[in-house]
Amino acid sequence: MQMIMAVLAALAAAGASIGLAPPPWTTSQLHDDGTGFVTRADAGAALGWDDRTLQANAAALEFVAETRSVTVISWECVHPGTSEVRAQRTDLVVTETRAIASAPSTLWRTLVGFRLEGFDGGGASSAVPEGPAPRSCPDGAWNLVPESMRTVEQPGEPVLAVVHGGVQHPVPVG
Repeated sequence: MQMIMAVLAALAAAGASIGLAPPPWTTSQLHDDGTGFVTRADAGAALGWDDRTLQANAAALEFVAETRSVTVISWECVHPGTSEVRAQRTDLVVTETRAIASAPSTLWRTLVGFRLEGFDGGGASSAVPEGPAPRSCPDGAWNLVPESMRTVEQPGEPVLAVVHGGVQHPVPVG
């Protein structure tokens, strides 16, 4: 098996030196539509498994993409007696997890990685507010400053993970 991998590595290097695109099993990648490839090395490293364990369990592995975005909501409150202005803020953390259809990819019956075939279904999402309720002020003595509400969205990048036994293990993508 090591001989096969050495030959494949040599072929990949030769192809790169003459300007050909590297074969898909040399780098893990996730595209916007859920397609891509996860290398054997990256899946094994994410799980902490050797090649033999990965090969034996390849059919049972699942992949997901998880995106965490944050919406920052800010506003101001004023104390009418002192004219003191206090900034308020709440972060709305939204996590979306989507399953990815996948299939083990082999070459001469040796696992080289996993083909990611696109998103599989709608997925699940959760939203968790961190901070006071929007438009609220510290106590009855404070008033909302009119038109002080601001919203800034900070979208996140999808994180690819391999799932085994219900536990997600992040996979590096290039």
